[in-house]
Amino acid sequence: MSNPDVGQGNVRPGLKAGRSNEFTLIMKLKPGGADRLRKKLVSDSKFSNQNQVFADRVGTLHDMRFIIFDNDTRLLFASTFDDDWDAYINDFAAIIPDEIDLIFGEAEGYPGIHSPNVKDWIVKNQVPATYFYSAYPDASVRDVWKAMKIKGGLDVLLDAAGS
Repeated sequence: MSNPDVGQGNVRPGLKAGRSNEFTLIMKLKPGGADRLRKKLVSDSKFSNQNQVFADRVGTLHDMRFIIFDNDTRLLFASTFDDDWDAYINDFAAIIPDEIDLIFGEAEGYPGIHSPNVKDWIVKNQVPATYFYSAYPDASVRDVWKAMKIKGGLDVLLDAAGS
């Protein structure tokens, strides 16, 4: 579906369930991009050892995955995030721009996260889901983190009371 307002920030692709949004990009990789990307994501200690740390810095990212497919010619990036599409992309640019450029730099036509054309490029490569389910549609990532801290505190109290 084509939307003339997409580049203007008025309407963004993707389905919502409460505060949760699905986000899927399918991109063509540059020649040799699959091998370089595997090295970056699997072998590079920055990603293999720090994946959780760099992803958590975004603060609205529920999950993400990268899949190289179609005989190493295409890349799928899928994630679930909280609230606004534009804010989500802006967070990538502000919080983890080097990591984003390192990964998506292997995709054909990627203009760079700080390019004024990056959102148009993303929309061009975004494929909205046919159906989207979220187990906790109204719980943000930060809500879940808070709930887990409370649970941890309660577990300590309950364990101490049971001793």
